[in-house]
Amino acid sequence: MSWSLLQPAFASFAISAVATWLVRRQARRRGWLVAPRPDRWHREPTALFGGSAIFVAFALALLILTTLTPPLPGFLALMTGMFLVGLADDVWELRPQTKLVAQIASGLFLHLLGFHFNAELPWLLDLAFVVFWVVAITNAMNLLDNMNGLCAGVAVIASVFRFLFYVQDGNVAGAELTAIFLGAVAGFLIFNFPRASIFMGDSGSFVVGFGLAALNLTSSEAYSKGLLSILFFPVLILAIPIFDTTFVSVVRWFSGRSLSQGGRDHTSHRLVAVGLSETTAVLILYTISIASGTVAFVLYRVGFSYAWFAVALLIMSLVLFGIYLASVKVYPEDEVPWDVERSRGGFPLAADFKYKRMLLWVVVDTLTLLLAWYLAYVVRFGESAAWVVELDRFMASTPVVVAAVLLGLFVRGLYRTDWQHFSLHEVRAIGAGTALGLTAAFVTMSLAEGIGSYSVSVFIIAFGATVLMLAGTRLSVRSLADGLRRLPPDAERILIYGAGVGGELALREIRSNAGLGKAPVGFIDDDPLRRGMTIHGVPVLGGLSELERVLRRHPIRAIIVSTGKITREHQTRLVELARRHEVTLHRLEITMVPYGGEKTQ
Repeated sequence: MSWSLLQPAFASFAISAVATWLVRRQARRRGWLVAPRPDRWHREPTALFGGSAIFVAFALALLILTTLTPPLPGFLALMTGMFLVGLADDVWELRPQTKLVAQIASGLFLHLLGFHFNAELPWLLDLAFVVFWVVAITNAMNLLDNMNGLCAGVAVIASVFRFLFYVQDGNVAGAELTAIFLGAVAGFLIFNFPRASIFMGDSGSFVVGFGLAALNLTSSEAYSKGLLSILFFPVLILAIPIFDTTFVSVVRWFSGRSLSQGGRDHTSHRLVAVGLSETTAVLILYTISIASGTVAFVLYRVGFSYAWFAVALLIMSLVLFGIYLASVKVYPEDEVPWDVERSRGGFPLAADFKYKRMLLWVVVDTLTLLLAWYLAYVVRFGESAAWVVELDRFMASTPVVVAAVLLGLFVRGLYRTDWQHFSLHEVRAIGAGTALGLTAAFVTMSLAEGIGSYSVSVFIIAFGATVLMLAGTRLSVRSLADGLRRLPPDAERILIYGAGVGGELALREIRSNAGLGKAPVGFIDDDPLRRGMTIHGVPVLGGLSELERVLRRHPIRAIIVSTGKITREHQTRLVELARRHEVTLHRLEITMVPYGGEKTQ
């Protein structure tokens, strides 16, 4: 059935591709172009009104390929209304209140047409969910339209998974409608990614957002039996727009900025800010969207009983991703505007909250502890007949264990450290704090319920799982920062002479200070035991005898001498080679300079 249902997608794709080409041609002829701006990513005038092609392709394919039985005529009318509102915003820049009223009205009428989260919910509650969902997803996709191919590509991915859900349920009408929507967006995408020759504008993002919101509303799916399950799968399918909107809102709120102001502080912008190309940043977000959709589809097939564990892992991964992205500076003035916020008076704002970073890690650690404690019970009792009884003990003991371990970690000073400086010191704090917390929890619960009520082996397993997972969360953020960091293409290629402590110090400073504009290619060290080794991923290429070969093979522009253990003969040879190959020599020195400006020895 799925192959026959894909035919509308191919037809819609063809109509959309032709329509996009025609709109782009007309826009170029009439000068409907947007010029490059400092707050935009395009570097040449680009055609506007690509959203018109998406809407026309969807509407034509719907009229030609389907029988317009209720509720399709009403749905097409609402889609037309959203397109017109977006088009008016592209031309005249409507006020935010006007667009919000239109979105709320569309949500209300969509509910009247029979689009529900769950028809068995109380009417008013279901209506509130539908309106909120339409407004949230429409605006989320509008905000996501900030880089070439991002909004349209994520919409295509989400539509694919929505299509698979409908096919799995045997919902032919839903699958056909989704296939038409998928083709209409995909036909535009080929003109918008990786290099955009046309932008969709608000007319496109409103159509895409409203369409995705409507397609993910249902009243008859097998999983729609409770509030959590109602929200579970649609949220996973649309994880990236939801994450991006939430991330931007939280970061702006914590930094004291207006939530309604524009800016280059979205997830895609921050990925580019660390040195990634625009295409790579978009592909990373595509990958996350595919991963979240895959989790939703697999869990839909295997059963909802495993959902909370998988969702917790996904949420924790996204939170860690957000922690890293929040540390990326995207504005020169990225510090908190203290004076502006304090002058407003009234209730203290989040920008004035000194411990917001610690609070964020407490949230992450709480989720980590829940997973580790549950894992300990699964490993110990998962296949035994006592699982049902032990599951009740898990539920009863979880608040005590989580609170005790968090307190232990606080006592051991874990929340006074920063993930950017994660080291063995933090690992020791995690181990000691976890041991202290689990011991306190075991003693407390044993005294309250009797010795032997809780298995010692569960606490032992929980200790190992907790230490590994708490260390892993911090190490993953640190690894993410190291893995995504890219130096500018014009960075000066350098060698570091000396692969000891001084060389490692030089490497850390160069990597953490992008303003230096230097890219370490390798180390040179005269100790034969160090040759062939790597230090933080940078290889030791040989000793001074191999330096000339290295200089011929690599475009080295400078050498930093980080060691004082270099003979006069080696110094002479190094200076000679540097002069011959026109390489600049630097010496690494660490000095303390008083405020007066004099160096102290």
